[in-house]
Amino acid sequence: MKYLLYGFLLLFLVCLMPEKGFAEETAKITNTLNVRSGPSLTSSVLQQVHSGETLPIIGNSGEWFEVRLDSEETGWIAGWLITTIENTETPSVVEPIVSDLQIRSGPSEANRVIGSTKPGETWQVSKTKGNWTAIHYHDRIGWVANWLVEEVKEASSTSEQQDTKPIKKEVVASVLNVREQPGVDSTILTQLPNGTVVSDLKQLGKWSLIQYNNGETGWVDRTYLTETNKHLSASYLTLLYHSTNFRDGPGLDYPVIAQGSKNDKYEIVGKEKEWYEVVLNDGRTAYVADWIVSTGSSLGLRANHTRGKTVILDAGHGGHDSGALGLFTYEKLLTLRTTKAIAEKLKDAGIRVILTRDLDRYVSLSERTNLSDRYQADAFVSVHYDSAVDPTANGMTTYYYHEDHKSLATSIHDEVTHANSLKDRGIRFGNYYVLRNNPSPSVLLELGYLSNPFEEQQINKQHYQANMTSNVANGIITYLNRSR
Repeated sequence: MKYLLYGFLLLFLVCLMPEKGFAEETAKITNTLNVRSGPSLTSSVLQQVHSGETLPIIGNSGEWFEVRLDSEETGWIAGWLITTIENTETPSVVEPIVSDLQIRSGPSEANRVIGSTKPGETWQVSKTKGNWTAIHYHDRIGWVANWLVEEVKEASSTSEQQDTKPIKKEVVASVLNVREQPGVDSTILTQLPNGTVVSDLKQLGKWSLIQYNNGETGWVDRTYLTETNKHLSASYLTLLYHSTNFRDGPGLDYPVIAQGSKNDKYEIVGKEKEWYEVVLNDGRTAYVADWIVSTGSSLGLRANHTRGKTVILDAGHGGHDSGALGLFTYEKLLTLRTTKAIAEKLKDAGIRVILTRDLDRYVSLSERTNLSDRYQADAFVSVHYDSAVDPTANGMTTYYYHEDHKSLATSIHDEVTHANSLKDRGIRFGNYYVLRNNPSPSVLLELGYLSNPFEEQQINKQHYQANMTSNVANGIITYLNRSR
């Protein structure tokens, strides 16, 4: 009887013990697969799970594993379709693979943005759900897209990766390539000349993550860096428009505190997302949008003989017609930003530029093409960004309709794809109204896919917009020079 009482007491104490914080094993999902009500292919399907998700394993039957779902229900998945990993008390850590990665309040692009990344920042992972990862962001949970982060390997004495405080270093190569990721196969973002002073933020193997002019970041072979006592060179921007607004903070919601004139220069002291922080003439600091300024990283335009020529630039969509939608981008706003930048570069080359719209407003297709006839335009260029059901679709395409307009398409396309990392989808026939009904040589540009989350990040970057708009302008100039 005494032993029976001990047995009941032991059982009672076990029931009071808290559950373990981590399951012994986790199922890592590498492909879309079915979760079933039982350990058999004949069992009903409860739901589907997708690549990148992880589910705690709570049991097994033969080659089948019982897992716990987000709904706290349980289901069964085939063991031969998953990878199992042992859990430890140390949660994984991730870091972004792009700059200014947005952190959202929930696992969807529909959730509001609560912050963004900083260079070299890492986060502890809370859990994953579908294509989203929950991280410990300050004093709350934030969500980031799985495909825009990567796991940080555990540091050890033999680890190749180490984090350090920023160190001032000088470029000792004649020209040093700055890449998007560590590795010689990664996209080249820009090149830095000998003597450039940078901040070395982080090391991975022989690669360093650096911060260079205007707050941009990228990876370089640190063999070509040496520590220096030189000061970081001051960076400047130039205003592209008259009556440019300077704001009290990095966003359109902040009040305007000053205005500047076209070609005025200001020292850059920081950058937050798409906003530069600059020093005003009275010593105050203020913010200006990067899409209405140029910096030293912008490409120069080549010599030309195009004065007196007229080009119509058509920003696709507008007003109630938003065009394609990305995770955080409206096509109608991005096309307007792009065409305005191209326009300023063409004007600097002495070309008369007509915009079909300079505000977020709706313009009919006939109104757009009628401008070609009214101004006897030498070229008509319609700017768009693409979208597809398949989120992996990527690249840029140039369209023409009339055969004698193909030379304009070729001039622009060759320039844009020559110095761009995006996939070249070629020059194609396009049965579009603004091409079909246009008396002037006309093309329609699709400059990347907003439906591809990674490409959306790329085409919103300042260096992409700066380089691409210069390339489009150079392509137009090349055509006008040949056709004069």
